[in-house]
Amino acid sequence: MSPPVHDAAFAISRLSAEFADRTIEAHFSHHLLPQTKEQLRTTLLFCSAVYLIFAVTDILALGLTPLSLALFGCRLGVAVVAIASCVTNHLHPHSVGRVYLTASITEIAGMLAFVPIVLARPAELAWHAMSMGLMVLVVYLYIPNRLLYSLAISAISTLVFIVIALIAGSLTAQEQLTMVMLLALANCFGYISARRYHLIRREEFRVQSVLKNLSERDPLTGCHNRRYLQQELLNMELSRARRFRLSVAVIACDIDYFKSVNDTYGHAAGDRVLVAFAALLRGLIREKVDNLIRFGGEEFLLVLPETDLSGAMHLAERMRAALSAMTTEIAPGKTVGVTASFGVTSVNFASVTTRFPQEAVIELADQLLYAAKRDGRNTVKALEFYGRPGLHVAARAAG
Repeated sequence: MSPPVHDAAFAISRLSAEFADRTIEAHFSHHLLPQTKEQLRTTLLFCSAVYLIFAVTDILALGLTPLSLALFGCRLGVAVVAIASCVTNHLHPHSVGRVYLTASITEIAGMLAFVPIVLARPAELAWHAMSMGLMVLVVYLYIPNRLLYSLAISAISTLVFIVIALIAGSLTAQEQLTMVMLLALANCFGYISARRYHLIRREEFRVQSVLKNLSERDPLTGCHNRRYLQQELLNMELSRARRFRLSVAVIACDIDYFKSVNDTYGHAAGDRVLVAFAALLRGLIREKVDNLIRFGGEEFLLVLPETDLSGAMHLAERMRAALSAMTTEIAPGKTVGVTASFGVTSVNFASVTTRFPQEAVIELADQLLYAAKRDGRNTVKALEFYGRPGLHVAARAAG
């Protein structure tokens, strides 16, 4: 079961404008992957078309010569790389790394292809400098990539261009200084603007994640709530088990005589007992695999993927025994002990092929729980679910 979301987990690096937690950064990247791929495809195709259209300027400056044809070949190469990047991302729809890799490769190809254009037309360095500034802004602002990658590609490309311009020597010292300052300004403006955009997107993701977490979790225990179970979790786990012909188990558990704890010690003490019980259950299940839900009041539900009835019964018995041996401090120097009853069921989709309402599994676990209550409490009742809802289990449950 995944842990509750806390704001502290969403700390953002001020330099890279990425989440410091790499797991959260990966979730953010996958969350935006469809949008990122669409933006990358649109930008690469548009920029490639512009790159090819500007071959007209090579012909106007150099005439229809082998050199202008060679420059057209360089421009065409950039377009081919861009199209190949789009195809690669289409063939690997779930790969975040390939998106960033293809973006970087296309950016580098575009910058490299610009070098022979500058060398072939040295008399137009002022215009080339303006083009370089625009290309830098495109890299920062319009081609989705990691900010540090964009910074490295833009800064190195700018330095290479400045060196070429200084070697060409067709600008005066004043013009050279102006060019350097304007390109530095383009890089600074591009980095600051891109960084602000990255921070805003991650802040939006943080707020959405926190709000989603609040809507899905019980604020007292940090467990998933009933809404999340009914709207997402149960259907997801049952569908997955059905698809791969696996078993999935459900355990319903309820603290015995919990009302007397509230009546005797107060609701604050009852809350401490609930929190301790939830912590005990969470400590005995598989992290990021099993799911713990506060079903209502003092009743909890566990959804255990890839677990058969025997395994679920064993786990429920461990939980029952651990709670019986545990006491909870409800005030300084004052403790209270409680027990719980458990209803366990499991459905094996290798043999169950009939369709049934997803609530039927929970209903059976709940019936088994109340059978345990009727038989004296502090016990475990279990029964395999065979896809026939509405069973009466009091007489058939196994203790």
